[in-house]
Amino acid sequence: MISLNTFIYLLVGLGNFILFLWGISLARKYGFLTFANVILLVLLGLVYDNVMIALGKYIGEGHTLESLNLLRYWLHTFITPTLILFAWNTYYRTGLPTAKKTGWKVLAAILTIGLILYESLTTLVGLELRPNWKNGVLTYEGSGSALMVIIITIVIGVVGFILWKKFHFPWLFIGTLSMVLGGILAGWLHSFPIMNILELLFMASILMTKQFQDRNQLAENDSAANKQRGKP
Repeated sequence: MISLNTFIYLLVGLGNFILFLWGISLARKYGFLTFANVILLVLLGLVYDNVMIALGKYIGEGHTLESLNLLRYWLHTFITPTLILFAWNTYYRTGLPTAKKTGWKVLAAILTIGLILYESLTTLVGLELRPNWKNGVLTYEGSGSALMVIIITIVIGVVGFILWKKFHFPWLFIGTLSMVLGGILAGWLHSFPIMNILELLFMASILMTKQFQDRNQLAENDSAANKQRGKP
């Protein structure tokens, strides 16, 4: 019989896949060539992560599951830091004078590359995975640092706060707070994957933010086109 946690991981994986389809729909409507679409890669990584955790006990201990779990760490290292680029792009699209400065773009690129290098050196180099049975699921786990997640959360939280104060759009900030709450609750709820659930809500807030900005951009473009044609 399937355990509760296995079911939750599968459900969260499905939720992330639905968000991915939503993101694809937005990209098809408003364009693929934008840094905002890095979230599609992040969502695919989360789908893989949650589904692999759910299926681990059915695959069983051995080299196959170890290799599949190793890919989880590689995806986390090279894809998750690109959320910094999403944060910069979101800030840039606000149209605020300070957001247009080239320095922010350069800083976002440096921070993204820096986090990838840091995570590679502290997590991937010398990584040893060991089988871990916990709460009805089987994974291969290794040591890692939370620094990357903390920095990304802070950066997106700041951008979310700006959107809330300047544009009365609170959802990105609320989504970021859910991640902070997840980090706190995870220390207490050892037998329940609360972090994965709140991470899903966080990604939903990111998709909501992209949709909000895409629609605003489309409205601005239509307004500019109407003015050029002499329409009110």
